[in-house]
Amino acid sequence: MRAVDRRDAAELLRQGLSNAEVARRLHMSPSTVRSVRTHLGLDRVTGRGAVTRTLEEAYRVRTVPLEGGHLGWSGSRGGNGAPFVRFGGRRTSAYRVAFRAHFGREPEGVVMPVCDVKGCVAGPCLDDESARRRTRAQLAALMGLNHQQPKCPQGHLYAETAEYRANGKRECGMCRVQHRQELKAVAA
Repeated sequence: MRAVDRRDAAELLRQGLSNAEVARRLHMSPSTVRSVRTHLGLDRVTGRGAVTRTLEEAYRVRTVPLEGGHLGWSGSRGGNGAPFVRFGGRRTSAYRVAFRAHFGREPEGVVMPVCDVKGCVAGPCLDDESARRRTRAQLAALMGLNHQQPKCPQGHLYAETAEYRANGKRECGMCRVQHRQELKAVAA
């Protein structure tokens, strides 16, 4: 790498451009631009030119305010369409970052939006596994389903095997597996 290229990179970095933008403009490798930024002691910059010192800041600069307090996502998405934040060389689900920032605790299991706004990443619009379990239990109570039985009629513990249908009804996952096995044995 020529010293002139490094000086050009240093100048663009001082102007506030991101590593990716400098690498693109000067046809340099991103690792070379990163090393120039480190040598200069400059803060990390996103593609929008905003300095990000934390994962939460990296999340925040990629959100777009929408009506009703919802937030859209302008950042990267995974193959399944889920938004993610790239920070410190790692990818983190934008849903998990928003959940943690809003609720002040680590989410349990998968975090998903529960509002009707497609792609919303606002903290209040997200649920984790424990919140969904609570919602299913409340739905079962409202529908008059007996949600208190600890075991299925065959004696399997619901706490270990329970599965829920879309209508909120609980069923035993172990009995379901056994029933499928019986059907396969009859069909063979």
